[in-house]
Amino acid sequence: MGAAMLVGREREIAVLARLLERTPPSGAVLLMLGDPGIGKSSLLYEAESRGRARGLRILRLAGVESEASFPFAGLHQMVGPVLDHVSLLPRHEREALLAAFGLVEGPPPDPFLISLAVVDLLAAVAADRPVLVLADDVQWLDPQSHEVLTFVARRVAAPVVIIAVMRRGHAGPFLHAGFPELTVGGVDDDAAAQILSAHAPGLGPAERRRIQREALGNPLALRELPIAMAALPSGGLRPLTLSDRLEHAFAGRGAELPTATRDALLVAAVDPADDLTEIIAGTSALRGEPVTPEVFGPAQKAGLVTVKEDRVAFLHPLMRSGILQAESLVRQQSANRALADTLDDVYRRTWHRAQSIVGPDDRIADALEANAAQALSRGAVFAAISDLERSAQLTSRSALRGHRLLTAAGHAFSMGREDIVHELLQSAARTDLTDLDRARMEWFREMFDTTPGGTARVNELCDLAVRSAPADPDLALDLLLAAALRCWWADTGPTARARVVACVDRLPETAGDPRHLAALALAEPVLRARQVIEALTRMPPVDDAGALRVLGLAAYAVGHIALTAELEDRSGVTLRRQGRLGLLSQVLSMQAWAYVLLGDLVRAADAAEEGRRLAVETGQPAWGAGQLVCEVLLKAFVGDAQEALRGATEAELGEARGRNAMLSMLQLARGLVSLAAGRDREAYRTLRAVFDPAEPSFHQRNSFASLMFLADAAVRAGHREDARELVAELEVIARETPSPILHVHLSYARAVLAADQDAEDFYLAALQQDLSSWPYAHAKIKLAYGSWLRRQKRVPQAQSLLTSAQSIFDRIGALPWGDEARLELQATGAPIVWPESSTERLRQITELSARRLSDDEIAERLSLRGAVVAMYRDRTRPDTPR
Repeated sequence: MGAAMLVGREREIAVLARLLERTPPSGAVLLMLGDPGIGKSSLLYEAESRGRARGLRILRLAGVESEASFPFAGLHQMVGPVLDHVSLLPRHEREALLAAFGLVEGPPPDPFLISLAVVDLLAAVAADRPVLVLADDVQWLDPQSHEVLTFVARRVAAPVVIIAVMRRGHAGPFLHAGFPELTVGGVDDDAAAQILSAHAPGLGPAERRRIQREALGNPLALRELPIAMAALPSGGLRPLTLSDRLEHAFAGRGAELPTATRDALLVAAVDPADDLTEIIAGTSALRGEPVTPEVFGPAQKAGLVTVKEDRVAFLHPLMRSGILQAESLVRQQSANRALADTLDDVYRRTWHRAQSIVGPDDRIADALEANAAQALSRGAVFAAISDLERSAQLTSRSALRGHRLLTAAGHAFSMGREDIVHELLQSAARTDLTDLDRARMEWFREMFDTTPGGTARVNELCDLAVRSAPADPDLALDLLLAAALRCWWADTGPTARARVVACVDRLPETAGDPRHLAALALAEPVLRARQVIEALTRMPPVDDAGALRVLGLAAYAVGHIALTAELEDRSGVTLRRQGRLGLLSQVLSMQAWAYVLLGDLVRAADAAEEGRRLAVETGQPAWGAGQLVCEVLLKAFVGDAQEALRGATEAELGEARGRNAMLSMLQLARGLVSLAAGRDREAYRTLRAVFDPAEPSFHQRNSFASLMFLADAAVRAGHREDARELVAELEVIARETPSPILHVHLSYARAVLAADQDAEDFYLAALQQDLSSWPYAHAKIKLAYGSWLRRQKRVPQAQSLLTSAQSIFDRIGALPWGDEARLELQATGAPIVWPESSTERLRQITELSARRLSDDEIAERLSLRGAVVAMYRDRTRPDTPR
């Protein structure tokens, strides 16, 4: 069939040739999309032939519709031939991959660690010889294998090439990953005529035109429709879709076969395995009498299957579906029952028994729940979800049915699959859930609820927690943490916050749980800061990565940003070693926030970039909103003003709407851009709103991060007295909370806003703090102090501090404030040092200058001060120090 399917495929073959022409080939991915029978598989075989000719190692896998419930079936096809290389993998990865195939015992492996293991296994194999992975019918791969293949393709590197095939009209992670696509359409009329001439030479002109019109250039249809048309009494074709007509054609071909052969084909169609011995045993059980492999002879002659090397294979997937379409549900159930009666594998036997019945059967439902546990032990989360969902369908008691659906939802939640969680919760809501399970359902809903604020919802979650606590304190704590997060993200008011912490205090038995501390911190980040910080500093060493992540969240909420970075760093190290990439993406998001606020902007950018990539790879888009705001703030700090403003608008109109915590940070980003541009009055108005309870961007704890910049804007814009009044209010709060971010920013604001006769004492006090974890604040204090010294005509001291400040700003990538330091140094007559990061800004200014724009016009376009533009222009002069 292959050669005929390649007639007229010169364009597609050329694409494949270019992909494989390099030796070794570059790492690449190609997705071929097309209708059934269009020739995708034949093109895949053509790629295999060309790959073999170039000496590539070929690894194949193919999805089978009835195989989709068996965990890692497709993955085993792909890596089974190279499992002898598994010893080259790190121990955690090796054990995870072998556990996925049931080859070793141990704790359930993280699904993403399995994916990492496959990435590294392919790299190890490709080190000896380039690898070509060919994946057919990806839409029918079991979900685990589909996810692994997508993950691997995202990380593919030379010398590994992946070519995958999917039917149009099917969804899945591989399709939505954004890989390059090659659409395989119908062949043109000339190629269609060649195919018909080769396979149906006796057709008359009218019949030929009819077939070509019906086939729409589909090579399989051009081969099969003449046969189907000849078999119909009227010589016509049924008015169905092309795929349906082909399935009917194959079903019709099967209907003419002997009864025993039809039975064997049916068993082969419902059996995802292609093992001849197993299929013969199942057929014998179905018929109640022994059969031999010769039973497939008539089917081979009819061109439906091939039997070789003890394997049975349908020549095309439509042939399998055509056989199933022709059989009644009762017959299909009987075939599944027959297979179940002959299988030794408990997992597969249970699965086939579940397909053999309609209506409740608690015995099989219980066995399916055990199947789910077995799937989880192998890291096959999606298989476990499927087993639990089918188990629920077969469960007679409504409450137990709902419980099993919620258990499945919990596993889907662990994978970040909001779509699956939503469907399962909808089904569970139609059952008679217990009060405890209803509380669990509300927690799941809360985890994916993006609506902001809601005092009523906070109270509802607290009520659920109170009712759940006697039976399940763990669930109660989850609910209270969810309520606390609502208090953090939006202004729910003091009454709601107090309710949350009162409920947490009523769970003393959970005091050692990180979630207990995080709930207190998020709900009352100022009033409970002292308690939280003391608990964090007294806590014995913690090794659990998940616990470290939550403790880092608690530290962040109360403003102990350096401790946040430390805890999240430790969590990240463990998660990387364990391959727990889903949780790692969340940790990286927290790391990015911590590094931005500390001022370690290079590390913040690295964490944000990796976190965003992992969030995509692990299917966790819900983390995107917070990361977007973090990246907006990062762009403002590094001086990418236009992107910062664009991102701020996008976020404010999107998921940041109604979320005070996000809006406060977007307001800070806008204030930073205005400061850098010299729009000082605008900067002050923007930043002052963060501290005003009447403004939507007010967030008391987050406002602490804006104080340093508010003080700068106040001095420049002539609002020193108003800013001093605000600082006095914050001094009162500072006596209540030991929050480091507040105390660091206050030390700066005191000095900057002080009268000249008092300023130096405040600057010296600010520098005496431990600022080893606060490079940005350290440099800002030195810059402000150095500028003050310059104005006092104490130039040597000023130059020393300004040079140090400039060096820190350049090292951490804070270009706007590095430029401020350069301007101050320029005013002292000192030479200017230019960092590599300034090259892009110089290019922009040079290009705009070439268009005869004035310094003020350039400054307006780039959101810079005119003095900064002039300084960059001076840089281009030959006598300017560099």
